[in-house]
Amino acid sequence: MSFLGGGKGFNDPELAAANRRQREHFARDINDQRTLAAGGEIPGHRKRSPWLLLAAVAAFFLLAAFFRGGGETDPVAIERSCTVPALVVEMSTVVGGDNIRVRSTGPQDEQYILTIDGEPIRGQADQEPPYTSTPEGPAYSLLDCVSPSFLIPSPVQAGEHKLELVAYGAAGAETVATVTLTVTD
Repeated sequence: MSFLGGGKGFNDPELAAANRRQREHFARDINDQRTLAAGGEIPGHRKRSPWLLLAAVAAFFLLAAFFRGGGETDPVAIERSCTVPALVVEMSTVVGGDNIRVRSTGPQDEQYILTIDGEPIRGQADQEPPYTSTPEGPAYSLLDCVSPSFLIPSPVQAGEHKLELVAYGAAGAETVATVTLTVTD
């Protein structure tokens, strides 16, 4: 038996009975129904299953993965196509000088240049694409047949403007997709 009395060696039945009566008396004072129902005996410690904790942790991680990034969706969704080039804008009517988001898709072996009314532009991408200098303007490559989302300034002059996707390859530059932007004051 340890000096703290926690060992299993010596049991005093009178002391155990006195302790039980004391617990019952105290349980009546505080209206502890559980101890009273157990007849003053120490209720067995209920073991908590580690499976409950594991399930709670797994649920937390699943919810965190589901709501990661605040649930923000891409404002410029584009359907991936590795054969047909395409260009998508966030909105086709904008106020002059406001920024718009643009994405493109197409064959991955080409480089692409964005132009507004024939003038090459370089947008600010949400992921930095590897730009290369070409005689036609700054060209970028697609990653898995899709570009990052580019933030580009719209023209300041009111009217209709052409936003074009130009494929640049060994054969030269060729416009492969066009979107009409309507700019208002």
